[in-house]
Amino acid sequence: MMATDVYVETSINAPQEKKRKWGYVLEAPGGRTVYQLGETTGTMHGITLQVLIKALRRYQKPSRITIHAADEWVMQMLLHQLPAWELNGFTNAKGEPIKYREDWEQLAKLVKIHTITIAPGRHAYSAWLQSEMEKMERGK
Repeated sequence: MMATDVYVETSINAPQEKKRKWGYVLEAPGGRTVYQLGETTGTMHGITLQVLIKALRRYQKPSRITIHAADEWVMQMLLHQLPAWELNGFTNAKGEPIKYREDWEQLAKLVKIHTITIAPGRHAYSAWLQSEMEKMERGK
């Protein structure tokens, strides 16, 4: 099983729904990297989930993946709450659908394929991804 890292970043850390830049870097053994940048409107948590889904879909075979992201809430929910949500049909204690339900459902399917470790907070590519997102902003 290949060991690899996924690094995720969004341009704005405010919780409100806003237009944001986002990026991810996939780093494989030997230092080989793949990255993607984009822009969409949403909340920090919603966009972090969408970017994680995009990144994990790139893996064709089961892998040992460490996910690095500044969005600590998403990282903690991924590690601690996702299995319970899945058992409860992605509903909360009141029986209501959880926020970002469709994204969490997709992520649940993707993480089952892999062995996942999380590393919340700033990471090795935080500054570079922020710089690339700033270049995108200036280019408009």
